Amino acid sequence: MVAKQENKDVQEFNRRSLTCEDSWEQWFFFDRLHKAVLDLAENQANPKNIVDVSCGTGRLLCNARERWLDAQLIGIDPVEGMVEKARSMMPSATFYVSMAESLPLPDASVDLTFSTMSYHHWVDQIKGVSKMARVLRSKRRLFLAEIWPPMGLAKVIHHFQSNDAARMREVFTRLD
Repeated sequence: MVAKQENKDVQEFNRRSLTCEDSWEQWFFFDRLHKAVLDLAENQANPKNIVDVSCGTGRLLCNARERWLDAQLIGIDPVEGMVEKARSMMPSATFYVSMAESLPLPDASVDLTFSTMSYHHWVDQIKGVSKMARVLRSKRRLFLAEIWPPMGLAKVIHHFQSNDAARMREVFTRLD
């Protein structure tokens, strides 16, 4: 069942990759979210490399380029269509088609990791966050931004059932 849902999500996002850059959600929601997350990370002095896990079309990396001109930018997404679009938007960045749960990067090789609005799509959140932490160098930062529907709404909208404060605390506690 999980593989079937994962495949369904990949197919849906592959379809969306053709038009998502033109959607109102990009400038109304995602650009604001990306700015907020990047503002939080602003004090990270001269990161050598930055990874966006489940990068979609690479918009966060485009904005990161404006702040950290010399950083190597890496995007990872399980959807080939999104990665193709990201490559066309950011030809100087490196992109991989991969799930968050199996990042194709060496241990302790990254200064900053980001993931925005994808955690609820991951098949195994514990493994995904663990992989993000694995690739970080010592004393570097992981930024994960996710939507939190009002209490009870997540139980009605199946899409966000994994977005539970206690569960997320458990995921990050297991990293210690």
